[in-house]
Amino acid sequence: MSSTLFAEETEQEKMLAAQKLRLDGSDLQMIGMGLTQLMNDDYYIGAFYIDVAAEFIEPGDLAYIDAARRMEFRFASERKISASGFSRKIAELIRINNAAANVKSESQGLGRLLKMFKGSYQKGDIICIDYLRGSAQVQVRYNGRLMGQIDGARDLYQLLVKTWVGDRPPSSRFKEGIAGKNENEYAVSLLRRYVNLK
Repeated sequence: MSSTLFAEETEQEKMLAAQKLRLDGSDLQMIGMGLTQLMNDDYYIGAFYIDVAAEFIEPGDLAYIDAARRMEFRFASERKISASGFSRKIAELIRINNAAANVKSESQGLGRLLKMFKGSYQKGDIICIDYLRGSAQVQVRYNGRLMGQIDGARDLYQLLVKTWVGDRPPSSRFKEGIAGKNENEYAVSLLRRYVNLK
């Protein structure tokens, strides 16, 4: 059997494995993915996971469902990304996708969250922002390492999810992709690229 076939099997296994995870006692499944760009350069591939028992109809519902969820950012840029630049971009998307009063009421938690992004990121690096339903806790991980957590953060996580599925997401195609509405060929190619980023 050729080494090429073994490589293809390994890639298929990685693609299957990437679509499921376990978080805080819950089984999560990947709903969808989207690619963002920044100044004509690929920025990150986002993947959204939710408890397998959760149901939704519209993309916007993903912000309000009280279920374990994960927002995963896998950097795709050939250039290093500064954590401060990433933090500013997140802050901007939060501001334009949420009511000012809601952003203000969560300003303390948002300040803590944005300070968790440090240093710089390179192609293949992963940031996960998780919501643990039982404790309503938000956790931030960088390449698997816990960077910090915020308790009682259900409303804060809602603001974050709206950056992807609100009225002004990174792009309309990104929003549709996060909700699992990519066409099959594009969805498979994006997933393949996602698991092979390094």
